[in-house]
Amino acid sequence: MSLSGFFHSFPGLYVTQAFFHSLVASVVAEIAIKAWDVRNPVVRQRVLLVPVVAPVFLFPLFRLVSPERDSAYFRLETIFESGRWLEFEALGTRPAMGGLALVFAVTSLVFLFQELIPILGHTFRSGKPGKSPDTLDCMEDPEILAEMESLMVVPPSVFVVEDDDFLIFSTTGKNAAVYVSSSLVKSLTEGELRSAVAHEISHVLRSRHPMLVAAYLLRALMFFNPVVLMEFRRAAQEEEKVCDAFAVNLTRNRGALVDALRKLYLPPEEDAPVARRTTRKTAKEIEERSHRLNIESRISRLESRIEEDRGIRWLVPTAVVAAVVVINYYIV
Repeated sequence: MSLSGFFHSFPGLYVTQAFFHSLVASVVAEIAIKAWDVRNPVVRQRVLLVPVVAPVFLFPLFRLVSPERDSAYFRLETIFESGRWLEFEALGTRPAMGGLALVFAVTSLVFLFQELIPILGHTFRSGKPGKSPDTLDCMEDPEILAEMESLMVVPPSVFVVEDDDFLIFSTTGKNAAVYVSSSLVKSLTEGELRSAVAHEISHVLRSRHPMLVAAYLLRALMFFNPVVLMEFRRAAQEEEKVCDAFAVNLTRNRGALVDALRKLYLPPEEDAPVARRTTRKTAKEIEERSHRLNIESRISRLESRIEEDRGIRWLVPTAVVAAVVVINYYIV
């Protein structure tokens, strides 16, 4: 099948319109966050997931409601008609069509190597019990235990692994657990360690949240879509702030979590050699800088004690969904 034949087939129309629908949804979501000054990470995450979820359903929904969407008459009345741009020719080629196919291919490879393969590997490893971890007794704290029991869930096990690096992470699935390196246990105070562990426990508990599980599965269907890739990662960053709030509610020690984050992720930055300052930043340096900014943002939020805008918890996401559906109806 030729490239032109693919983009005129049902799968081609689906991926093309899904891309533009997610692009419109991303713009609407960003405007809503700015206009309402949304700071609650739960609300921000719901809004950012609209561009992830909506494109999965909009194309088949619109065709079901309005079968005449493929007619020339309907397309002439739309806001944006993708076919007209894809058929644009220059020097005997169709650059828009080729460019879009290239974007889809690169995004698919990024999804495969950065998300799907690591997740499958993690799922495979999490199905096996650890070799020789020592159980950490922080869950014997009666206050934490009472909080966990109030959640009506089985708290994950917490293990200490021998390692000289600062490490703390959680695994999900059948054998969900939190792992902390022995070096980190020695370096954090009791309150800091409790806060860090509470944050990871939140990740384990929220990994079973039906909305988040559904969002990831739907995101996987949009593996080719760069807008969905970007918005899903932004939503994942909000997840860290949601888990921070959970940890603070659990331990009631905001300062301890701030101190733990600083010790874990914000070591003093070393001055780069003069020769390196003039060279182009590598992808790794940019990634590390982005990670540091994200941690600083989490610390700033914790220290600012921002009021939770609970009144717009569902109002903003609902308004964004409505606007996205209405506008995208006229994007074909």
